[in-house]
Amino acid sequence: MKYRIYHTLILSTLLLASCRLPFFNASSSSSPSLSSSSEVISSSESSISDSATSSSEVSSSLPSSSSEVSSSEPLPSYAYSGYYQTLQGLSDQALLPALRLVLRSILDSNNLLPSNVTYGNSRDVLQLSDKDPNNPNNIILVYRQTSVPKTWDSGSTWNREHVFPQSYLGVDTNNNSRHTGADYHNLKPANPSENSSRGNKYFDNTSSSNTYVPPNTVKGDIARILFYMVTMYPHLSLVDLTSGTPRTHQMAQFTTLMQWHVNDPVDSFELNRNQVLYQYQGNRNPYIDHPELTCRIFKTQLPSTSTICDA
Repeated sequence: MKYRIYHTLILSTLLLASCRLPFFNASSSSSPSLSSSSEVISSSESSISDSATSSSEVSSSLPSSSSEVSSSEPLPSYAYSGYYQTLQGLSDQALLPALRLVLRSILDSNNLLPSNVTYGNSRDVLQLSDKDPNNPNNIILVYRQTSVPKTWDSGSTWNREHVFPQSYLGVDTNNNSRHTGADYHNLKPANPSENSSRGNKYFDNTSSSNTYVPPNTVKGDIARILFYMVTMYPHLSLVDLTSGTPRTHQMAQFTTLMQWHVNDPVDSFELNRNQVLYQYQGNRNPYIDHPELTCRIFKTQLPSTSTICDA
């Protein structure tokens, strides 16, 4: 009798076991794989900071149905090679110091530009970098966007504009200068009258006694020049002002410039200019070659810049 009862219990147990649903072990389940990039990145290079991971973390829970897609998106992967190869695999927070090393590698022990890079020589270089693509005998003036004869005539037809104003750079510049005032990336050919009208006003969306608005077609160009300057020269900075004017080594408006960068993407004129300046000065504007670096580096500077980059 006892044997029968025991036998019945065994059969019941086996029957229940065969009907159980499979158990899902969340801890042993692998996360959805990220989309593959064009280059294989080692595990040490692809480490991502905790702050970046928290906003882009892949959900570990299963979708409620086979057609449901997780709201989390894979982290973007960026490929940097050649001139920018030392940036490969770096977190956003590590980019700025690494990029500074690349750009500033052309400076000598006195932090001066190469011997051939002088404010005087910029008169010849700008004739190449800002050449009218439709007329090789002309150049395009930055603020009026007009095409004028490129030949230097002592500043009568065009002169050299410091996009980051010379007065805020805190230097005196002459034709032999090789400091920040001579950096070719910060110089643009301009109509002399328009250059005087701009003066040292900072950039914004409305004109006033302190602010200047360039044409829409070069707003992004202007922004990327200023991003280059604060990357190349650590003592320079971009700020947002509610009143007054920038202090020495400052330029504004940071938020406006970020929006201009987004609204006016890099074009062929800018790409050609960057290549010419690389040939004559030896470094490049990274925000032209890799526009995504702007948000990767500057996104967290202000709440407003973060909003622009997340839009």
